[in-house]
Amino acid sequence: MAPREGYVSVNGLRLHYLEWPGDGPPLVIQHATGFLAWVYTPIAERLSSRYHVYAYDARGHGDSDKPADAYSWRDFASDLAAFLEALSLRDVLAVGHSLGAKSALVCAAQRPDLFAKVVAMEPPIFPLPDAGPDLPDELTGLIEGARRRRQVWPSREEIFRSYRQRPAFATWREDVLRLYVEHGTQGREDGQVELKCPPEAESLTFAGGAQSADEIWRLLPRISCPTLLLVGAETGPLYRASAEEAARRIPGARLEAVPGTTHFLPMERPDAVARVIERFLVEG
Repeated sequence: MAPREGYVSVNGLRLHYLEWPGDGPPLVIQHATGFLAWVYTPIAERLSSRYHVYAYDARGHGDSDKPADAYSWRDFASDLAAFLEALSLRDVLAVGHSLGAKSALVCAAQRPDLFAKVVAMEPPIFPLPDAGPDLPDELTGLIEGARRRRQVWPSREEIFRSYRQRPAFATWREDVLRLYVEHGTQGREDGQVELKCPPEAESLTFAGGAQSADEIWRLLPRISCPTLLLVGAETGPLYRASAEEAARRIPGARLEAVPGTTHFLPMERPDAVARVIERFLVEG
């Protein structure tokens, strides 16, 4: 079933969102840095049998507005709260991946009145506590790599072929990668295509996510709703450490790993991930 598309004004920005109407309670999906709502379509479609599912493009991403600055984790968490308020959503089931997971956790700590449950997949809360102020090498590499990312390509098919060979995308299910290439790009007047997420916005998002990370760690114990931390069984040690520390700090939180997946678990095994999410939401 094709989702409905809409726009909502949030914190002075126009955010694009997808909606899979269902009879159940509201469930809101928040994507990872550099991607967009469409990539999570397989998960959204499965969950829409029980829930009214929304997924929106974060600022700087997809078909949402792209400001020149303001890409801190505070901005993204504030956008989530404002999105829920704009659509009059309460008792929300939040499902976030990477950037989206961090936004969901921060927002749940700051606005507990909005949430019923949270599923946070691979939240990148760096630096880790007691690790010192320096950014980990992995994050520095993401910041610089995003800034250098090629934005303009001759065709979508060339993007697909190139990305299919890259380690970060090689493990993705083919249909999910095609969703990203189809909806995460736009045509240009010269006949070429370009990524909708500007490299500078992606780089600023990675950098903004690391500002005052110690404040995020102090916020987590304030989360009062049931929370599941979900990781890829084959994820990197830094992401696993972040999820494990978050699970320790959030009262009653659970930590679970999805076999055969990395940091990109929703793109690699969306059906398996959706089953784990559904089980947690139904059984608690």
